[in-house]
Amino acid sequence: MSGRGNLLSLFNKKTYTSEIPSSSDDREIDSGLDGDHTGSSGESLRFEKKIGCDILNSLEQVNISVGRGRAQLIQTLQNENASLKEVIPNKHNYGKDTRIGESKAPHLEREVLSNELFYPDAVHGSKGSTINLSCNYLEITTDKTKGVFQYEVRFFPNVDSLHLRMKYLNEHKEKLGGCKTFDGTTLYLPILLENQMTVYVSKTECEDVEIRILFKKKEDLKNCVHLYNILFDRVMKTLNYVRFNRKQFDPSRPKIIPLAKLEVWPGYVTAVDEYEGGLMLCCDVSHRILCQKTVLDMLVDIYQQNVDHFQECARKTLIGNIVLTRYNNRTYKINEICFDQTPMASFQTKSGETSYLDYYKKYHNITIKDVKQPLLLSIKKSRVNTNDNENIQFGLIPELCYLTGLRDDMRSDNKLMREIATFTRVSPNQRQMALDKFHDNVSKTPAAKEILNGWGLSLTKNYNSLKGRQLDPELIYFSKQTVPAGKNAEFSKYVVNNEMLQVVHINKWILIHLKNDLRAANNLLDNIKQCSKSLGINVSKPTMISLDHDRIDAYIQALRRNIDLNSQIVVCICHNSRDDRYSAIKKICCSELPIPSQVINAKTLLNETKNRSIVQKIILQMNCKIGGSLWTVKIPFKNVMICGIDSYHDPSNQGSSVAAFVASMNSTYSQWYSRAIVQTRGEEIVNGLSASFEDALKLYEKRNGYLPESVVIYRDGIGDGQLNICSKYEIPQFESVCRDRIKISFIVVQKRINTRLFSYAHKLAYLVGQSIQREIADTLSDKLFYL
Repeated sequence: MSGRGNLLSLFNKKTYTSEIPSSSDDREIDSGLDGDHTGSSGESLRFEKKIGCDILNSLEQVNISVGRGRAQLIQTLQNENASLKEVIPNKHNYGKDTRIGESKAPHLEREVLSNELFYPDAVHGSKGSTINLSCNYLEITTDKTKGVFQYEVRFFPNVDSLHLRMKYLNEHKEKLGGCKTFDGTTLYLPILLENQMTVYVSKTECEDVEIRILFKKKEDLKNCVHLYNILFDRVMKTLNYVRFNRKQFDPSRPKIIPLAKLEVWPGYVTAVDEYEGGLMLCCDVSHRILCQKTVLDMLVDIYQQNVDHFQECARKTLIGNIVLTRYNNRTYKINEICFDQTPMASFQTKSGETSYLDYYKKYHNITIKDVKQPLLLSIKKSRVNTNDNENIQFGLIPELCYLTGLRDDMRSDNKLMREIATFTRVSPNQRQMALDKFHDNVSKTPAAKEILNGWGLSLTKNYNSLKGRQLDPELIYFSKQTVPAGKNAEFSKYVVNNEMLQVVHINKWILIHLKNDLRAANNLLDNIKQCSKSLGINVSKPTMISLDHDRIDAYIQALRRNIDLNSQIVVCICHNSRDDRYSAIKKICCSELPIPSQVINAKTLLNETKNRSIVQKIILQMNCKIGGSLWTVKIPFKNVMICGIDSYHDPSNQGSSVAAFVASMNSTYSQWYSRAIVQTRGEEIVNGLSASFEDALKLYEKRNGYLPESVVIYRDGIGDGQLNICSKYEIPQFESVCRDRIKISFIVVQKRINTRLFSYAHKLAYLVGQSIQREIADTLSDKLFYL
């Protein structure tokens, strides 16, 4: 038969549709678990496979010349035949000769990636000088005989309780290899079971429960990353580390700051992911601040300082903070302070109603001393119930809770922050020492090794060497001078001594101050007069307004009476730092009477030694706020608009969030359009982007006379789990505005990364230091032996 006839005869054969899908290594085998099994589906599957094999074998025998139409179709099918032969796995060797995550069908892999985000090829630049680097990544080697195999588990008769499902399956844990991850329906094992369906029976008092385990597929490496991260969380538990969000800390080695009654817990932040070099564990040093004073001690201090407004001040200070309970080393967020409840109050447990006093005595052997203290309320979402309104409430005892993290009063204490920095600022050598210690802890802990070995994983102690490029320092352009930014990008001394790039002279401005702060106001004016000439700006005398009382309404009335259309900027000198006063001033100047504003603490203007440098920075800020620019750098491309997007969530306020959008308006990128967008609760993907972006393009065209050829958008505030949503939801908003007129480049920026790069000099110094330490230790051990 001719090639055409042979092919058509095969396609005309009667085939049956199988209910069991199959696609290379990722094939999913479904069903057969719920009802009686008949031979029809199995026969149809075998028949379909036979037809498929006949087609593939026949294609090899078809000899044609490549041309058009049918000839090209058959040639394409022949090429696919060669690839499919590599894809179809050997039934008996499945999982034995295949490395985890190894792709056997490149064309299928490209198809999968095309349905998700676009992953461009790695492009290496040529500018700068080449340097040798190492990084804080440990290689994870995988056992070729193991992998991550997905199974579907059904119980007959049906078992609704997740606890009972876990219990019945755990009875056969040893038969399943000892290691497993089970969520009630889906089971992951590091080994491939012998049979397609495995059946176990668990005996109960009433009846026998049949457990059917059906093999679904072998997971690719990219789909196993989440599981491997869970495994390393288990590893950290075996090392007795305490988890704070995604970081793990060691409570057994705290560093004490006695004067501030603080503890600094050392710890690690780890993340497993797939990279060009294979499976890697990113491990970096982290620290957590813990207060040695209990929350009850803080409540007593607040009461002594603010008797009349105690409850209001307590809520303002504590709500939204994270506390640690040392009896179980767990963290809770304070959502409310219940002043109408005490530890004598009762709550419901599985065994009945009990009081907090009895509960802590019975289960934790803790006697609560103050029975009249209020309770702290912590609300967490239920993991079991998918209903968003279903929450779990925890009543916490203040005398058993310790505040974590840095409060605002701590951050404002420069001396304390410098002392904390001696523990938290880590040198490259110290980071590598911590990386070595982490590897040793995991390797020398039997329980940790057992967890990794059970899934065919092991950590390799190596310093991943790589090539990097160090870019040349940028040039900073002022109005009349050009200076290099320097190796550390520190050029502030040039900023205060050179004429600004674009100056807006201040001819009419308002200065508001208290009568008691007249000295501070005069210091400001005197220093402005001395410093303005070197910066190239003319500052006229302001309209000075003196207030008798330090009340918020006094500032508000002064602003409303004196701001007019000709005013360029208003400066308020406040006696001290108060959030409510600052917010009221900014609300008037940003919303009610829009005008640039500058708020200054009077204490900063009374420091004679630093007064000049402070006023210089104030002048620079004022010039920027009224439309001037300080300096610029050389940007190679022209007619390109740069946009920035970010979103902010207030942890203490569970209401709406705010998103910010900015766009450049000129070629030197010194003038910007901005807009704030209010979002609904917990929303990360920004709404209303198309309207903001369209307004920015109109203003750009109005100022420059033409639209930009390209737009570069930097998006912050997006995690890895939201990248796909971002590409499907945000980018189309920009595309709908630009159409084919403007090209778009969308860049996601992530600041909270844990990758650390070390220069080869630091690495060499560290290795030499380690070698010297070992030699000293060997010498001492020899001397001790002879003694």
